[in-house]
Amino acid sequence: MSYSMWAEIKTRNGFAADEIISCYQKAVRRSMVEEACEYAYELYITSPQLLDKLWRRILTISVEDIGFGNLDAAVQVNALNEMRKNYPYDDGDQPMYFIHATRILAESTKDRSSDYLKNIVIKSFAMGKKVEVMDVALDKHTKRGQEMGRGSKHFFEEGTKVIPQLKIDNDYRERYGKILEVYKPEEAVENAFVYGKDQF
Repeated sequence: MSYSMWAEIKTRNGFAADEIISCYQKAVRRSMVEEACEYAYELYITSPQLLDKLWRRILTISVEDIGFGNLDAAVQVNALNEMRKNYPYDDGDQPMYFIHATRILAESTKDRSSDYLKNIVIKSFAMGKKVEVMDVALDKHTKRGQEMGRGSKHFFEEGTKVIPQLKIDNDYRERYGKILEVYKPEEAVENAFVYGKDQF
């Protein structure tokens, strides 16, 4: 069996680091706020490396366990992670940031569906599943689409479809559609800007 590198590392108070990391995430999942903060503190006082590990867990948890339960959580904890980098490891304010991040996560409504979907995809590929190229993807942006004669009109009618569509109060789509009815690339004015074919 293979174990995490953290299994061989002891925390300041003699615990296996991988177990305290696991305790932290389970406490957050169960909204055990104070306990989660205590596990976080045990990791912090052990080493700068485990503080960094803690923050990587915090960032992942915001997506893996909180997900659609609180879409702001990922942005908030990422901001806190950036803020804490302005302070030395042993600065008295350093713990405030992971404590606050932990509270945000533990007290949030939880949703693990992105992680479940991730694992569905991973395991399906491991069992041999392969993607299929959709016909609608063969548009003016692909070689095969161009060879099929699909241009801006096809892209406008098929490639730009979005579901669900936000209710809007402008007529930009209709106006652009009318332009496409008369637009001919070969008749563009001489000084028209030309965009590169490749996007990086």
